Order: sequence, then structure tokens, then C-alpha cells
Amino acid sequence: MDASTLFTNGETSSSLRKCAVPLLVLVAFTGAITLGVHLLIDWAVGETINKQAEMDAMNWAEEFNTRSTGSGSILSDGALTAGQQSVIDSAINFGNVYAFIVYDAEGRAVYSNDYGLFDMSGNQPVNDTALNVVTSGQSSIDVVQKESPNGTVNVFVDALVLIKDPSGAAIGAVQLYLDKSEAAAFYTKFLDWIGLLLPILSAIIYLVPSIAFIMKREQAYTRTKRVNHLSRFDALTGALNRHTMSSECKARFADREKSKVIGVFFMDVDKFKNINDSNGHEFGDAYLKHIASILINNVRGTDLVGRMGGDEFVIAFPDATAELLTSIGERILEEASKPFEYKGTTIQGSISIGSHLADVTESGPEALHAADLALYHAKTNGRNNMQFYFHELDTAMIRRCAVEARMREALQNDEFDIHFQPLSNPADASIVGFEALLRLNDAQGTPISPTEFIPIAEETGMIQAIGIQTLERAIVAAKSWPDHIFLSVNLSPAQFQRGDLVSEIEDVLTRQDFPASRLELEVTESLLMADEERVSAQLVGLKRIGISIAMDDFGTGYSSLGYLWKYDFDKLKIDRVFLEGFEFDSTKYREIIETIVTLGHKMGMQVTIEGVESHDHTEMLRELDCDQYQGFLFGKPMPAEKALEAVTVGQLGKTSAA
Repeated sequence: MDASTLFTNGETSSSLRKCAVPLLVLVAFTGAITLGVHLLIDWAVGETINKQAEMDAMNWAEEFNTRSTGSGSILSDGALTAGQQSVIDSAINFGNVYAFIVYDAEGRAVYSNDYGLFDMSGNQPVNDTALNVVTSGQSSIDVVQKESPNGTVNVFVDALVLIKDPSGAAIGAVQLYLDKSEAAAFYTKFLDWIGLLLPILSAIIYLVPSIAFIMKREQAYTRTKRVNHLSRFDALTGALNRHTMSSECKARFADREKSKVIGVFFMDVDKFKNINDSNGHEFGDAYLKHIASILINNVRGTDLVGRMGGDEFVIAFPDATAELLTSIGERILEEASKPFEYKGTTIQGSISIGSHLADVTESGPEALHAADLALYHAKTNGRNNMQFYFHELDTAMIRRCAVEARMREALQNDEFDIHFQPLSNPADASIVGFEALLRLNDAQGTPISPTEFIPIAEETGMIQAIGIQTLERAIVAAKSWPDHIFLSVNLSPAQFQRGDLVSEIEDVLTRQDFPASRLELEVTESLLMADEERVSAQLVGLKRIGISIAMDDFGTGYSSLGYLWKYDFDKLKIDRVFLEGFEFDSTKYREIIETIVTLGHKMGMQVTIEGVESHDHTEMLRELDCDQYQGFLFGKPMPAEKALEAVTVGQLGKTSAA
């Protein structure tokens, strides 16, 4: 588990603890409300039953008193008339009264529905509660709850209320026994529902703003955490971002007591632009994630892995050794070279690594610069390898920077030179065309080799502007030649990357009013290795407007019959290396050259052989029926004015060739 995982888990636990506090408060609050509501309901039910019982008792007594006095009062004469008996019989069915006792003004029982009339001689004991009701005028109400065997609760009321005569004077009391179980059950059920809903409603009232508060706080916390994460880590790959990597490296280099020697890797993905352009940015992003995971999984816990931008990554190794860097570098190269598959598309990519061990005298930027130089050296050595820094790379980089600066100056001031090397007809050595070759001198007039400045032009992207500028200047020179002399110009694979090569060349031809049939464009086999759709489309487009396409340096790259068939070349140019080999093994190389010539003719292509420099070459080639010769024997590359002079004189090199 890495540090970022621990950090995230710790934050999650802290967040959960913070969330638990308001939830516990909510539970306690809801419990308190529920208990309070329960106690309130019990009190409310009791009060309601008491009030209703008193009201029912008083109403009953009033009704009983009113109805019974019409036939003579049992409280005055102790006798029970037929009318009074009727009132008593009906009273039992009124107000859920299942028993009652009538007391006189002195508190002695006069009549009960169970025992009838009592003795009126004054021998009946005095009921103090009844006497108190008569004297005080205040009713006495007792509510009794009893649970039945089946679990239901029965509520009974024992009520003593005042009896008054028509004038309102107290003449006695009546003790009523009422069954309020049904009413109590109704009130209890109704209030229980209120007791259930009220805590829920209260909880909701509290919970909604609480949840909103928690969510807002968590959103703010998440945003803060994301901002903190993004401020340190690259959003795409999970590696440290450029700022954090620079800061961390600066701190490591400043504290050299803990780590006297720090190792540095500077890496980038080989041909990442091609990967992105061919498979789309989504695929490219997935591949960068894949590469970053390889780097992160192959370093130690104390090492720093950062993305510096694009496809560039840096690793810093405290307490490093050359053996450690070599071991980790080899593992990374091996894993990065394995096939990578994403959504049905598989590629086999690679990375290049520049490595450096920085001693105590070097700063972070100096160490990174050294690793960057080593990376450049790794790429110039074919990519997919790791190179350690050595001091001579500084000299090479200084030279490269000087050449690049000179190229930019020459491009701006139109100071590139174009020389033209003739191609001749084997039959009479007459000139049939010229190949335009780019030349550049430094500020002191010393030539810079094309093998040095062309790769720099491709890496920096200057090749696009240089290529079109060279083509237009060469066409301007060729317009002064006879119409049967063609112009051959080399194309760099980098010129195909933008996809607008056909339109650019067509614009130049139109602008200079130069026939496309007089233009031949040479491409190398390295262009065809990618087998990209845009390359094929542009080659087809060039041929469609009448330009001839030649495969240059045939036989030295990855030639295949498939390429020759697919791209329908007009010409094969056999590389000079075969004639150089002819000097050492004439039989073998003659057979190879003959095979290539035969192959080209069988496929309907012309064949030009490069490097013709001796009469022995022409003697051997005369039997092989080559279409064109190119070499120093017929002319070295020359300025435009010399080329014009050569075609004006005609048959350059005819005498020497003969």
C-alpha cells in the first residue's frame, strides 16, 4: 500500500468520525422526544378520561336528579315510586354507568342499583367522601386501569358528584361507576399515532438540515481534498505533478546528509505522437497511465516518480547506486516493451531512459539536465534503451544547440543551399534528371553534414518549413532546365505527420507553374514502417496529381514486396552500399543487384543505382540493364548555376563514363 492510499484511508476514517457526531446527537434527540411524547400521552390520556368521567358523571347525576324529582325524591321520603323505579332502570343504560349509589345530604347511602333502598332511620354509616362532596360542592373522580388476561387495558371510573334540588341547593351525592375502556382505547390509539408521528416528524425536521449540513461539509471537504490531491499529483497518471516533483527534488538535493548520492531517470515514451495520432487521445491517455503504473510499481517506497508534462517522466532515487539504476531501468524497459491492449487495440511501444548519478556537488537542475542529455543520447541510439550520462554529452549538446540556432537563422534568412546531383542515362551518359540535396554551413562557412542537421530539423519540427522552402527553391532552379529533365526531391517522414503534404506541394507547383510530371519525390522505407493510413492516403494523392514516387535506399531498411505492391512506386533506388560491397565480393553483390533490378522491372518500376564511382561499376551494371546511374563518376552535387551549365552543355560525364 502506498502513502497516498494510507492518506486517503485516514481521511475517510476521520470523515466518518465527524459524521458520527451529528448522527449520535440526532439519535439522542429523537429518543428524548419519543420518551417525552410517551409521558405526555400517558398524562393526556389520564386527564382526558378524568374530565370526561367527571362530565359524564355530572350529566348523569343532573339527568337522574331532574327525572327523578318529577315523581318525588327518594332523598326526601325514602320511598321509591313507580316513576322513580323507571328512571333508575333507564339510568343504567345511560352514559356507560354500570352501577351507582345515591347518598343523602349527610353522606348516608339511600339507594344503590344493586341493593335497592337502604334503611332511612339514620343507622347507615356516613361516607366521608360523599359528605365532603356535598359540603364542598367539589366532585371526586378516581380512574382505575386494570389489565385483562388477554393483554387489553380496561379503564374504570369511580365518580362522586353533587345532587342539587331545583333551587340549586345541595341535597346529596351520587357515586357512579363508569366503564371508560372503549373511550380510553380510542384516545390511547389516537395519541399513540401522534406519539409515533411526532418524533418522526421532529427527527425529519432536524434530520433534513442536518443531512444538508453534513453533505455540504462533506462536499467542501471532498473539494478541498481533491484540490490538495491535484496540487500534488498528476490527474491523469497519479504520479507527482511537475511542481510537486520539482519541490520534492529540491528538498532532497538540499538535504544531502541523508542522501549523498541521488540517482535520476529522465524518460519519455518513444514515438508517443504517432501513438496518439494513430489511435486517438483516449488510447494515448490510457497508455500514459500504463507507463506510469510500470514506473510506480518498479521503484522503492522512498523514490519519487513524477510526470513533467506530455510523455515525459522523472524518477529520483535517494541513496542510489549505478547497479540499482541499471536493475530498475532494465525492468522498466522490459515491461514497457510488452504489448499493451486497450479496447481491442494492441500496440508494442517502448520508452527511452536517460540516467545519472548526482554527487554532492550537483544541484537538482544540474542533475536533471545531465539525465536529459543522457535521454537524448538514448534516443539517438535507436530508442528503447537506457544511457548513463557522460561528460562528452555536454559538448554534444552544445554542438546541437549551436546547429539548431544556425538552422533557425538560415530558415529565417533563406540561407540553406541546394546542390544538385545528376542522374544519367546508362546508354549515353546524358543527364535525365537531378536530385536536390540540402546543404548548410555554419557561421564560419564550415559545412554541417545533413546527417547532423536533418534529424534536428525533424525533432524540432522545422522540417515542415525547410522541406517546402527547399522544394520551391529547387523548382525555381529546375524551371530553367530543358523540359525533359526531371527534378528529384527527398521527403522526410516527419513531413507526412500533419496530413497536408499533398495540398502544400500542389500549391507550390501551381504557384511556380511547374508540371507535376517533371517532379519525383523520394521516400525512405522508414516512412512505411508505421503503415499508417494517412501516409498511404498522401502517397496516393501525390501520384494522383502526376508526381512520381521513388523508394530511396532500397535494400537497407525493412523492404518487403508488400510495401512495393501497396504503394505502387514508380522507381527503386538501390542504395550505394551494394556497390561498395561489390569491391569486396563482386560475385555475391552482383547477384544481389541483379535480383533487385529484375524485381523492380517485373513490378513495372524503373531502377536507379546509387554510388556509381568507377568504370568497373559501369562495366558490371551495363549487363544488368539499370535505367539510371547516380554517382561521382557522372557528377558530384553542384550548385544550381553549375547544374544549369551541365544541362546546357549536355551529356555530362559521357566521356569519362566511356
